[in-house]
Amino acid sequence: MKIAIVLKSGPSSVEAQRALQVTSDMMSRGDTVHLYLLQDAVHLSRPDLKTGLTGTFDRQVDKGLQVSYLTTDAELRGLDMSAVPDKISGGTYETLVDLMTSSDRVIGML
Repeated sequence: MKIAIVLKSGPSSVEAQRALQVTSDMMSRGDTVHLYLLQDAVHLSRPDLKTGLTGTFDRQVDKGLQVSYLTTDAELRGLDMSAVPDKISGGTYETLVDLMTSSDRVIGML
């Protein structure tokens, strides 16, 4: 099953922690999971960010978690998009809509 998870809360939030737990659970079931980062969640794509979640986030990306971030939100927050790892892709609202319509389930972790 293809699952899209949309996260808008920052890296230190309970919602971000819950989103990473849900992605881990779904990936362990064999689902394909795509995490789309909006608003303050775009900070998760920063390679210099160190929080309690970054190790978990990095391990899940290494295991196949697909991650995209909304480039307009990253620009508004001053994120250096050239520093974002290659495994994390930038996107637009159009790519978010395409992901949501092509997924079997969409979960909003706001």
